[in-house]
Amino acid sequence: MSEQSKPLLDVRNLAIAFQTDSGMIRPVDDVSFNIYPGQTLSLVGESGCGKSISAMSILRLLPSPPATYPSGQILFEDEDLLCADESRMQKIRGSRIAMIFQEPMTSLNPVFTVGEQIIEAITLHQHVNSRQARDIAAQALADVGIADPLRRLADYPHQISGGMRQRVMIAMALSCRPRLLIADEPTTALDVTIQAQILELLRKLQEETNMAILLITHDLGVVAENSDAVAVMYAGKIVEYAPVEEIFDRPQHPYTQGLLASVPKLGQDVERLHTIEGTVPPPSNFPTGCRFHPRCPSMQGDPQCRNVIPNLRENLPGHWCACHHAENYPTAPATHPTVAHTRQYS
Repeated sequence: MSEQSKPLLDVRNLAIAFQTDSGMIRPVDDVSFNIYPGQTLSLVGESGCGKSISAMSILRLLPSPPATYPSGQILFEDEDLLCADESRMQKIRGSRIAMIFQEPMTSLNPVFTVGEQIIEAITLHQHVNSRQARDIAAQALADVGIADPLRRLADYPHQISGGMRQRVMIAMALSCRPRLLIADEPTTALDVTIQAQILELLRKLQEETNMAILLITHDLGVVAENSDAVAVMYAGKIVEYAPVEEIFDRPQHPYTQGLLASVPKLGQDVERLHTIEGTVPPPSNFPTGCRFHPRCPSMQGDPQCRNVIPNLRENLPGHWCACHHAENYPTAPATHPTVAHTRQYS
């Protein structure tokens, strides 16, 4: 069949707000993206842009209060997770949707062994006995390159290295074969050889189970090698959204262009790497209009950039950009983009 499948995850116009001492802030505002079965979507941007908060909201891991959701939907297999109660979310977390957290030191419980923590997730979501759960846990550790996995099941988190703790987190996330894997900087603490091994494992599992992956990373090399589509996030908004080849070949937003220009290139003869001047503004002080305009080299004092929020528009088939001065293709305002996929689904 040539007809494309329905999205596995469909995030629509999501806004996340927090009540603080200085008032209400929205670190994520009107964010939309979708992921199809077997697809990898990379969410990229500087620290503080709202990537991890957006990902955690999918699993409803943000404490509420203070977190609230003023608008939007998070549709997973056509079910709005924002309307699900806690008992329903407990059934989804770890089994249907799993997450690899950014910091393994704080994600593993220091008073339980590695094995106890992995086996707990397996027995909670799979109909297996304790011996079978132990075998599955050991195989999960072996899959992520941990030698002598049966012995390592008895180790406590403080007895293993940071890179090994990260691999334990990956093994725990993959042990129940989720439909959607959220990977927040999954290879940050790993050396290059282990990083390649983990990414290859994710690709292999994706091929076998048609698992979808939401990959959050700063490494544009990892994005280029492993993604089907890319969503570029800045100051709580998606500013560009396209198939991975489009992002690298024809970036339209000045922020995306700045990120790509900051990557060192082989044979590049420059004294200093390109940088984007300034920093990401805090949610309590987002600028008016385009949130990137104070740092934008293309703005040149345009009052429209300072005062008018740009719509996310499809300037090319499947290529969405929120910039008043993107390439002058016929455009139409939209609120819910859909990526043109680089794979064929049936």
